[in-house]
Amino acid sequence: MEARIWIEAEHLAEDVTDFCNIAVYLSTGERYALNVWTFDFFAVAQVEGEMHASPAVKHLYMHPPDLLVQDLTRPTIEKIVIDVLERGRLPQWRLMPDEAPDVDNTLRFDLPA
Repeated sequence: MEARIWIEAEHLAEDVTDFCNIAVYLSTGERYALNVWTFDFFAVAQVEGEMHASPAVKHLYMHPPDLLVQDLTRPTIEKIVIDVLERGRLPQWRLMPDEAPDVDNTLRFDLPA
């Protein structure tokens, strides 16, 4: 099986080392999208609290990412994706056809203003 991995952090002007999105394209045509945080960023996010929560419960919970990793380097992400694929753990992040990016496999994002 072949896979292509797109890592958002590699395509941003600023140096991003704490969180990003990744996309995995399999030779079977399946596509997956994941929100990825580093272990270090989890500590930062925990202090800041849940950004969409009311002030009364802001620090009582947090919506987690899809995956926590040691770092966002391509070698690390590739090792993790291979391991997750070999263990059959990626389907929970599968993009459904109506959620999939355009046919040309270019991943597009609308960033908040």
